[in-house]
Order: sequence, then C-alpha cells, then structure tokens
Amino acid sequence: MRILIAASVLAVALPTLATAQGMQDAAVIIAPQMTNYTIGTGASKRTISQTAIPIVFVLPFTDRFSMDVTTAYAISDVKSGGASVSKINGLTDTQVRANISVGSDAVIFTVGLNLPTGQYTIPPEQQDAAGQIGNDFLNYPVSSMGNGFAGTGGIAFARPVGSWNVGAGASVRKSTEFAAFEVSSAEYRFTPADEFRLRLSMDRPVGQGQVDFGLSYSAFGEDVADTTSYSTGDRLIATGSWSFPVRSANLFLSGWNLYRMEGQRLGGVSPKENVANISAGLSFTVKQVVVQPNIETRLWQVDGARAGNLVNLGMRLRVDAGKFTLYPSAGYSIGTLYSTVDGTGTDVTGVRGSLTLRWN
Repeated sequence: MRILIAASVLAVALPTLATAQGMQDAAVIIAPQMTNYTIGTGASKRTISQTAIPIVFVLPFTDRFSMDVTTAYAISDVKSGGASVSKINGLTDTQVRANISVGSDAVIFTVGLNLPTGQYTIPPEQQDAAGQIGNDFLNYPVSSMGNGFAGTGGIAFARPVGSWNVGAGASVRKSTEFAAFEVSSAEYRFTPADEFRLRLSMDRPVGQGQVDFGLSYSAFGEDVADTTSYSTGDRLIATGSWSFPVRSANLFLSGWNLYRMEGQRLGGVSPKENVANISAGLSFTVKQVVVQPNIETRLWQVDGARAGNLVNLGMRLRVDAGKFTLYPSAGYSIGTLYSTVDGTGTDVTGVRGSLTLRWN
C-alpha cells in the first residue's frame, strides 16, 4: 500500500508548481482532515476513523527546477461497541520529489525518495487499525503508516497534436525491505514489489470548456513477506473530465475507473477488483468566496460480484485572506457493503471534514 495524501492538498499545490518562477513563489500547505465510517448497526456496528494532518512544502527554486516535501501525522482508530479495539498513530513516511523541466517545458524529469520516517513494525493490537485504512473503496487520507525506503524515477513529455495536447509518462519505483509485523514477539520482514507505471493523457478546449482523458497502467513485481512471495495484481486506471461554464458558474463532470487484475496472496488467488466513480460539481462565487458543491457515486466489484456502493455529498469553499488561502470542506457518505459469498448487505455511513491552509 502507498501513502495517500488527499487530492485536495495536491490540487492546492499544483498551481504553485505550474506557475512558479522562483523561491518567491514558495508555499506551505497544511491540511488537517477527519474521516469517519460507520459499518453495520446494533451489536455488530464498527467505526473506523482517521484524523490526519498532511504538510506540504513547495520549493520552486527556479522556473525549471522545483522540489516538494510531503509528510503527515495520522491517528487511526477502530471501535466496536463504542470502545476502541485497535489504534495506531504517528508520523508517516516523508516523500521528497524533485522536478526538472527541459527545453520549452515539454519534457520533465522527476526523481523521488520515500524516506522511512513512519511506523513499520506493527504489533498485533495495532494491526486491525493499520489494515482497515488500506482500502481502495473507502478512501482515507493516509492509507499506510510506512512503506520503507524507496526511490522513484520518471519522465514525462507533452506536445500539441492538432487541437489536442497529448502527454505521456513513465516511472519506476524500487522499494527496500523493512520489518512490517510483529507476531508472538517475532518480526516479519516485508519487501514491497517494484512498480512500473505508464501514463497517457490528452486534453483540448471544447467551446468555452475543457475535456481531458487519461489512462495509466501499473505493473507490479512480487511482494515478499518473510519467505513467501505473492502479487497484488497489476492496475489499470482510466480517467476523464469535462468542465464548462453554465451562466455564472462552472460545471465539472468527471469519472474514473480502477481495475485491479488477478494476483496471488497467501493461500490462493487474489481476485480481480473494479472500482468505478462518477462525480459532478459546481463552482461559483458568492461575495468573493468560491463555493463548490459536489456529488459522486462509487461502485465496487470483486471478481464480478458486487461488493459495495457509496454516494458522497460534499461542499468545498475557497476563502482568500491576504497571504493565506483557506479551503474548508465537509462531506457525508451513505452506501452498502456486500458479502461476495452470499450477497448480504451491511449499511455504511460516513462523514469527513478538512481545512486546507495555504501560505505563500
């Protein structure tokens, strides 16, 4: 599993990197977030909550060379019957990334390091909490407390082709071994699989709006747990969006689909999975405050059988206050998780909130 810093944080950072001319455009972004899901009712009800504080430093040294440093502090708690049964907290790994553009910004080289500042050896009483947050369907801001030392190298380029802008990129990630679990006072070593990723993207203006499409393929080698190797399965992710003005507002339509291919796990086959997501949002201004309501629906299948559905309602604001920009947001989720054995359903509800603060 990889550490996931919430998309809202990266969305705030990217404009700085894209337009920066030097260190005068440096920025610090802090984004405290809370996510809570309740699964089931009555005596079987469980809640899985996480409070995370991602911190991003954006350092554009020149218009061609920039760096960003990202880390987070996270607290994850699993409760049953109102009492905590598993809890893990601490600093996560730190990611350092450098970007170098060549020529007329058409080619960008990226080098990244995952520094092992997080927690690795997970004792039995914390394993439930550590395992619950690593989920492609129920998104938590931080999906893993630590992944060991790793390095990533990549290259991307873009060029116009007719009325389209077309881009392509490739990257490779190499990870090292670390002590992941503790069972009966014995440490079990874990080596994450190497990852190879290819991405294609294209966008173009349509009327007064914009459309873009993307396709990425991630191929994984074999994870090694102690003396056993297995594969989590390769992943294919397709994305698309369309934005256009509607009177005094802008409408955003987007969707993505994550397909994880069949892999190998301890004791047998890891079945293929598919998560599809469609969303719509508006953006308009009320008295110099940007208001962005949104709605999305998510469907999850495991080996062709339905595994869950979820509807997310959200609201995000942008408030400018001198050198600071605030992005408060809140959301509510409702849906169902299904057993892939007999099809029985379990109710799921969730709430989330965040306050992203950018200073530059």
